[in-house]
Amino acid sequence: MDAERGRTLWSHGSVRGLLRGLRRPVQLERDEIARELRRALRALTAREAVLTLVERALRHEHAFCAEIVQRCDVDGGTTLAVAAAMHLSARQFFRYRAHAIEAIAVELEALLTRGSVRTSSEAAARTVALGRLLLARGAPSDVASAIRHFERACSIDPLCVEAYAGLAVGWLHLSRELIATPVHAHAKARTLAQRALAIDPRSVAAHSAFARVAIDSGLGRDVAAPHVKIALSLDPFDARAHIASFNVALADGDLVAAERTAFEAVALDPTSFSYAVCVMATAFFRRAYADAVAQARELLAIEPRSRVARIYLADALSASGRPAETLELVQPGDRLNDDPYELASGAWARACVGDRSGAQRTLDRMLKISRTRQVSPYLLAYGRLASGDAEAAMGDLEAAVASDPGWLTMIENDPVFTELYDVRRFRNLIAQRPKPLDERAG
Repeated sequence: MDAERGRTLWSHGSVRGLLRGLRRPVQLERDEIARELRRALRALTAREAVLTLVERALRHEHAFCAEIVQRCDVDGGTTLAVAAAMHLSARQFFRYRAHAIEAIAVELEALLTRGSVRTSSEAAARTVALGRLLLARGAPSDVASAIRHFERACSIDPLCVEAYAGLAVGWLHLSRELIATPVHAHAKARTLAQRALAIDPRSVAAHSAFARVAIDSGLGRDVAAPHVKIALSLDPFDARAHIASFNVALADGDLVAAERTAFEAVALDPTSFSYAVCVMATAFFRRAYADAVAQARELLAIEPRSRVARIYLADALSASGRPAETLELVQPGDRLNDDPYELASGAWARACVGDRSGAQRTLDRMLKISRTRQVSPYLLAYGRLASGDAEAAMGDLEAAVASDPGWLTMIENDPVFTELYDVRRFRNLIAQRPKPLDERAG
């Protein structure tokens, strides 16, 4: 038996042993190969390392391969039962099973025998740079493309901390764009940010990403703030550290600090469209609506696809007493589209011009869309309030915060809900926003 063939057989046997260990995590932690794999992937546990190995190996294989491993090795299903459930003959089942084992073996051998190859690191760095460029644009299609680039970087270099940090922030974007549910997106983002920190505890990218994830996913500003402090101490000239500081300031309700840190991020990275959006958003929250309108128009001239700039422009127009212009923007010719954000802005504009029936018609469209697509209760609250149902709007806001605590950073400064400021349920909801430790002590 030649050396090359010996390594392959060794890998196949190792794969079977690792897969059997998925349902015996204590035993798996004592497995020498599993421990080596955990070190190679910088995973928190051996089981996580094996699951990551399987995901990496089967990502581009036939879907049956991953499903068979999930059903048999992770869930503990029997061969015959799984084959029957998947409508596969025994021959088909074992062919896909063998193909999955082979793919995992190849990935395992590559991970455990690879050196620190400079060309791979350089290739991963180039891929990450493209991913960051796409993520900075902020359009949904660009975010999806950025995530693909970050995933590619991880496949080139499993220890690429910048790629994991980029993926964590990318999943936050997917949640805001209603492409993924908050629960799923935040869980993914937390795992990816934790992995980035495990790979390099002194990475600005990792600490900045974790701080942003902590704010958006509801871990709290007290969890996020130390990571911001570390990121800024590691490199005070990294824009990502300052934009993480912006998120903490916004969570604290400190709009002065939020605006300052957003400006600092833009000064350090003037090519980032998303950082410029943060500056514009701060003007909106400060109720400097004329500034917000001007900045939003400038941003749309640069990137006409930007949904976030378009929505801030629409709401700033309504807040500054120009709801007719909002309707021209989001409901031209009195036509309703299927974008939940634009429908929410349109409903509020209808209420501003006294068109309750139009607001109700817009809400009805949102409710119809929500039967087949994700529509945040936060946006439904716009429609409820615009159509005159403040009680139902409060219910939607409470549901929104329960599913996505990130909304707490916006509610108090959102002009749509001004009429609710004296409502006890609204004040109780705002009180859920975590306060800094020194403020609580005072």
